[in-house]
Amino acid sequence: MKGNLKRWIAIVFVVALLGSLLAACGGGNAATPSASAGGEATPKASDEADKDDGKDDEASAGGDATATNLPREETLYYAGLGLWAAPQTFNPIAGVTTFPMPNASGFALLYETLFSYNLLTGEMEPLIADSYEWTDDLTCEVKINPDAHWNDGEKLTAEDVAYTFNLANEIAISWSSIWTNCESVEATDETTVVFKMKADNPNRLLVNELLASTYIIPKHIWEPKYEELGETDLRQWQNFEDPVGSGPYKIYYFDDTRVVTIRDDNYWGQTESRFGKLPTPKYIAHMVYKDNAAANNAFKAGEADISQAFIPEIWKVWEGDMEGGTYLKELPYHIPGGMPSIFFNMELPGLDNSEVRRAIGYSINYPKVAELALSGYSADMVPSILMPTEWDQYLNNSDELDALRWTYDVDKANEILDGLGAEKGSDGIRVLNGERMGPWSVECPKSFSDWTAALEIVATGSRDIGVEIVVDLPERPTWENHYQTGEFDMIMYTPAGTLSPSQPWQRVRYLMYSKELKPRGEQIFLNFSRFQSDRADELIEAIPNETDEAKIKEMYTELDKIWLENVPSLPLMYRPGQFYEFNETVWTGFPTEDNNPNNIPPFHYQAGNKLWFYLEPKN
Repeated sequence: MKGNLKRWIAIVFVVALLGSLLAACGGGNAATPSASAGGEATPKASDEADKDDGKDDEASAGGDATATNLPREETLYYAGLGLWAAPQTFNPIAGVTTFPMPNASGFALLYETLFSYNLLTGEMEPLIADSYEWTDDLTCEVKINPDAHWNDGEKLTAEDVAYTFNLANEIAISWSSIWTNCESVEATDETTVVFKMKADNPNRLLVNELLASTYIIPKHIWEPKYEELGETDLRQWQNFEDPVGSGPYKIYYFDDTRVVTIRDDNYWGQTESRFGKLPTPKYIAHMVYKDNAAANNAFKAGEADISQAFIPEIWKVWEGDMEGGTYLKELPYHIPGGMPSIFFNMELPGLDNSEVRRAIGYSINYPKVAELALSGYSADMVPSILMPTEWDQYLNNSDELDALRWTYDVDKANEILDGLGAEKGSDGIRVLNGERMGPWSVECPKSFSDWTAALEIVATGSRDIGVEIVVDLPERPTWENHYQTGEFDMIMYTPAGTLSPSQPWQRVRYLMYSKELKPRGEQIFLNFSRFQSDRADELIEAIPNETDEAKIKEMYTELDKIWLENVPSLPLMYRPGQFYEFNETVWTGFPTEDNNPNNIPPFHYQAGNKLWFYLEPKN
């Protein structure tokens, strides 16, 4: 890891300690991206988007634009934000994420959070809310910006915030976890929301996390819609027709080839109480790319201005005349932020044995994963619940812990399986307790080229130890459904991949916390291996309320031991939280480590929304 990254991490670590309690087609030209990027040359609009609602006229005022022919100088094109098929929904509770839908690692174009978390400063910055204060050990008071309003003109008040959180107490939503620790969320006046924690189970970390990751929805839209549809149909509601949010952009057009957002020139955040101006790009658009390669070709051709797709050997992109870059100028080029891991179906015969899972860990060629799958954008893997970053090191390392860690060692893996009495059959695949060890599928979305390459290395290594693992590449929505319902043998996912106010605690909770689990087949949002340990639950619940750093290290150390002994998951790489590559053919002002006076994070998190206000047209 280069010195500049170490300096950056050190700065973030210090500030985070002070402020913390919280995965594209060439052709066309740079002027107008080719519609064939998504497959069809002629867009096929949805029923809602195709209707005559005056949107083309509105766009024409900005430069004779149509939905498929936007003025290049007013349009910022994205690549790689998980958009590999036409959007399924603009419903933030549906559990499906695609541009510009929110999730915990999303960005606030249509919906906004109360606060944004800035990993450069370690601080929560005002967004919908102006401030928050812990008035006592159990009570957090949040003040809403009185200028905030929805894009339909209705005022955004504390009632909308309270409704958003209280809805999650009635139906299972990704932010329902707040009710594990909160007893009430109440609007006490038009601009004040009070979060009251349970006296017997308080958790400031989780409350702070959700203040910066929960996208607020309008009560005047959702309350009657819930009454009309009920829980099941509310989840299936696509919300395609003029979705109402508070963010700086609205849905302008979408079809099988693209999603286009248009700036809301009545955006409340242009007031002096927030940003003081409107974002610069009138349109922010994302083409539907069939895979990473198509997204990367578009980016290299100047058809996309900013990309979150994995680009192998990024340094080669800048060898020609293209102007652009990444946040860091040297390896690893991107800031490490997540630990993509394999989760197991621990009820499956064979995979229900921790020593089998450990043997699979020994069979993984980690150096090859880092080099071939991730172009070196990863440090050496050291199996742990924590990452090798200065802000993530809460372990008291010991010989006992080191003895439990695995490395790439095929001989050791075979020794473990031999010891279990797993004998190889005539086809070379072992049989344990009468059960053939495979084929076991391991899933990731087919569009995730780096993850796919990593899993192919895993599958190859498994054959060397007599285990049959096959790579399965479903569409992203199918993959999302599988990890949430447990309908998999093995599946790849990044636990709590967002650098947020509650790391590393949130990642450990995603990996091991069992009190929010449901039977396999029902939807959950964490601990996809469905691992259960009463002691791990106890420690995870205790950490947020502990202030003694020595005791916190002891608790994380014990958690790491429990994880290493049981092997409920296998980390594969230290992946950047978000890839951040920019092309300055059309736009300039992208932040880098050397040119970032406005503390804009080099990721597409909520605080990264500041980028839209500081970009400028190149010519």
